[in-house]
Formats: sequence, C-alpha cells, structure tokens
Amino acid sequence: MKSKETIGGTGRKLGIMVSEFQNPNLIRVLRQGGFQFVIADDEHGYFGFGELAAMAAVANGYGMPFIVRVPGVTREYITKILDMGADGILVPMVNTVMQAREAVEYAKYTPIGKRGISTTRAHTDYNPPPLWEYLKQANERVGLFVQAETKTAVENMEEIVALEGIDGVLIGPNDLAGDYGMPGKVNGEEIRQAVKKLAKESRKHNKASGIITGNKELLRYSLNQGLNLYSYGSELDLLLKGARNRTEDFDSICKETEDGIGGNCSKK
Repeated sequence: MKSKETIGGTGRKLGIMVSEFQNPNLIRVLRQGGFQFVIADDEHGYFGFGELAAMAAVANGYGMPFIVRVPGVTREYITKILDMGADGILVPMVNTVMQAREAVEYAKYTPIGKRGISTTRAHTDYNPPPLWEYLKQANERVGLFVQAETKTAVENMEEIVALEGIDGVLIGPNDLAGDYGMPGKVNGEEIRQAVKKLAKESRKHNKASGIITGNKELLRYSLNQGLNLYSYGSELDLLLKGARNRTEDFDSICKETEDGIGGNCSKK
C-alpha cells in the first residue's frame, strides 16, 4: 500500500465528487487529472459496499485519499466503510453538537470514540501493528468530516468545529441556501457569512474547513476567506462538459468542410 497524505489540517487541497460511476480505475484517472482527493457520494448516490471497497482498494494502492459521504450517522454503515479501507467519512446534515458527537463515537477508536475494533482487515493492509499503537495511528489518520447545511448548523458551528474527533467541517451551499429560503442562490450573503464563520472557527481550532460547490464566484470567495478543502464538481460534470466540447469541436470542423467534396454537416 502506498503512503498517502491525509486531507485534514490546513493545507489547501482540491478534490472531486464521484456521483455514479463505479469503475475503480476512475480513481486513477482523476489522480492523473490532478485531483488530490475523492469523495464518493453514497448519500445521493447508489454505490454498494463492494463497489466502494473496490474503489477504496485502488485509492489505497495508488496513494489517493478516498472519502465516502455516508447517508447519515449509522454505526453499521460507518464501521463497514472505515474497515474496508476508506480514509474517512463525510457526514451530511450535522446540525448539532450531539449529532457530531455521535459521529465521533462511531468513527474514532477509544479513547476518543467507540469504533468497533476488528484489525485484520483492509484498513490495516491485513497486517496490523500492536493494537494500542494502531488505534492511535488510525484516530490521527482517518478523517471525520461533517457538513454544515442548515441555519442551525451555522449557529452551532463554533461548538461543532471545536469538538474533539471532528477533523473538519464542509459547507454544503445548495441545501444551506434552501434552508435560508433562497434555493439556487449559493453565492448569496448568508452563504458567504457561513463561509466566513467557518474559516474563522477552523483557524482557531486548527481544523480543516471546506466547501462542496461548482460555483466559481463562491470558490473565489472561499479561497479569499481561507478555506482549504475544495470539492469542485463531479465526474458527471467532467463527462458532460467533455462531451459537449467534443461535439462542438466536431461541428466546427464539419462547418469548415461544408463546401468540400462530400461535406455533409446535417444532423438529421
């Protein structure tokens, strides 16, 4: 297994969401494309455990940090995801310290949490070191990230960020804008104030801070505020944009040959 960087802390990193495509080698493609981490979306996505495990295995072998966005705070789900070798989890809709504390309980080993212990698994490369040594290493390496997606989460952000075991908070601007009664306005003032607050509290506690968005203006603002984790678009965005660019290129080439022998640019 290749060594890999964690995505916690304050270093700036660019990631991408994997929404639907299940081929494990997609991880290698995205790495070659310059992305520094991947979030597999199993909140809105429909990946099975076997598919996630295959992607995690490629990511582990290729040195690519692999995070899974889980459907919610569920012990059985979080245990399986971390034991298959994912580098961390992203928990959506964490609104209170109580919810954050429950996530810590399932994702972190003792003495921070109560994660179930089974070490001859993929997450240790089937070669675990002495137990107490490994528990400490895993608590430091495995990232627990939560999403702030409601007004309540923004109000409780200071306490959530400060909680031991939480490695970072990411803003989900789509749901947050909806909760503020302005769906689609992800670059609105309320969202910007949430970004500013997250940046401030994260610096205070030396925690990671990030955002999931494809909005360029919101990205610029977030960069200026000092957030450090950016999940920018998805593999579906890349495919759709690439497909549209390719068809536009072909149309342009075709028009250049309209007057030539056999030129036929009709789409009918």
